Amino acid sequence: GTIVRRHRIPLPPPYEDQFYTIDHFNINIEVTFYARKYKITDCDQFTENFLRKMGVRLNPPASRPDDPYTQERQKILDSMTPFRPYERIDTLKQFLEHDGHVLRFFCVWDDPESMFRDPRELVLHYYLSDDTIDIKEVVPVNSGRDAVPLFLRRDKLPKHAPVGLYQPGTITDRTVLNVLGNLIGNKGRYIVDNRKTGAVHQEFYKDSDLKIGAVINVWGRKIILCDCDEFTKEYYRTKYGI
Repeated sequence: GTIVRRHRIPLPPPYEDQFYTIDHFNINIEVTFYARKYKITDCDQFTENFLRKMGVRLNPPASRPDDPYTQERQKILDSMTPFRPYERIDTLKQFLEHDGHVLRFFCVWDDPESMFRDPRELVLHYYLSDDTIDIKEVVPVNSGRDAVPLFLRRDKLPKHAPVGLYQPGTITDRTVLNVLGNLIGNKGRYIVDNRKTGAVHQEFYKDSDLKIGAVINVWGRKIILCDCDEFTKEYYRTKYGI
């Protein structure tokens, strides 16, 4: 809660008839509020700019003292080897940072099995919130083709499909170990395997794999990335410098 409410605070004796002003504050100094000392270790950017404009020369920031309880607690946690290893998979940070951010590429698929061998125009969306991809086909008017909702539904796109096809459930975020087998009443006992023994890893397309002129494999179809929108260009300029 609030330790000191908002008001004018008098200076410590023998100057108790005066009050603290902005001239009494700086970094790495001590101030006394009602016989209790506080050490100012640092300040935010707005305060730093404000004091510099007033001509105040700021001291270098001071280090914050360590908390004995936190140090002792960390020693206990480091020495513990849990019987059931827990692996934390956190995707919330990526979702919160990139929710609604979508990379858009304009693509072409030259279908070799098409009767007239006309190129098919596609729009690829890469969702930065969860690294998934969907593709929509641009069907011209009076083209004679049936419009479909999606050319590829939204999902992670494997790089080596359909060669690298796996049965459902083969690729998982976590692997488990049956530590007892069927020795006791034909019932297994499972724990999370933090070493991922026998885990199958599949390589999926990332934003670093997409660029203008690249050819990607969409379940056996070779799709050429021809162009992208302005947001996508600015994203690659900022993150990759290209």
